[in-house]
Amino acid sequence: MKKLLPGIACLIISGTLAGCSTQATGGEGNELGELKRQIEQLSIENSALQLKIEEQRKEMEQTNSNDGAVYSAKDIEEYPQTLYKKIDLDIDMDEIDEIIELYVNAEKMETGGFAWDDGQTWLLVVKDGDKSYPLYNNYVQLGSIDFSMATFDGIPGIIMIETMHADKSVHKFSYDQEVKGFVKETLYKKENMFDQYNQPASFALFTDAYKRMKEAFVNKAIEALEAGDRNSQDIHDRAMVFEPILVDLRDAQRLFETAGELNPALSVSIDSALNMLNQMVINPPTADQFDQLRSIHEVFNVGEEEQLIIEEKNQIHPDIINKFQMLDSIFNGNY
Repeated sequence: MKKLLPGIACLIISGTLAGCSTQATGGEGNELGELKRQIEQLSIENSALQLKIEEQRKEMEQTNSNDGAVYSAKDIEEYPQTLYKKIDLDIDMDEIDEIIELYVNAEKMETGGFAWDDGQTWLLVVKDGDKSYPLYNNYVQLGSIDFSMATFDGIPGIIMIETMHADKSVHKFSYDQEVKGFVKETLYKKENMFDQYNQPASFALFTDAYKRMKEAFVNKAIEALEAGDRNSQDIHDRAMVFEPILVDLRDAQRLFETAGELNPALSVSIDSALNMLNQMVINPPTADQFDQLRSIHEVFNVGEEEQLIIEEKNQIHPDIINKFQMLDSIFNGNY
């Protein structure tokens, strides 16, 4: 933005110019006029952005309010660009697995990450033979969609996490044999934090998050450790080595956060590990960072966890708590 010339004192209020103490003439007038046009343009753009955000908030509120809506089978004309996640599960309890898929209109890069824009179209669909049940097919700005599976009163269901701007909602979809479709129920949003199904939903999200985290710390971390310093000098090579770990850790972090919001008894953090891996991509890794990654790998590579959560007590299993405590100790220098 250009500066006003000496001798011109103006007050700018709400995108307009007022109270000029000196009459602008010639070049001064042109410069003042250009400044006024810039301010007016910024005001128009700001108003348009505020209107768009408000429209999306209203759309999200409407989406959240349609509990009880039935999602029937129908053809899908166009799929988003990339398959983001896939799970096979007998969700309608007919002893044949259905396929639950989540697509996103973003390119998957060589490192496993995605070329995110300010917003993407997401599609969550259940495929049962030649039938497709689109449960969510919308554009999401400044947010994302994810899902996990859980059992509610003995009935399998899909848990979908929807984030947009600063808002987050968690929805449950279950198959209804009578209506031959999926019925939606909102489990969580700001004004609905204590629904009866929050605990089983949180158990499923925590379990999903732990599996993704373990995949990163065990299988993908060992590949990075074996690569060692050979591929750590060039930033592209570092991204190829460490970004696959980060992809799983970011997904795990999002699921851990939502599990903790639904059920504070399951609150954990992997922020320190994420920060370290980010630094190992940005700058050539240090020997200490490789040692920390090796220690993390050793912690989570020990045995198979038979139980992550003691559901009847609504608490994380002590063995799992111990692993998270060891994770903290690695970064505190006490491991």
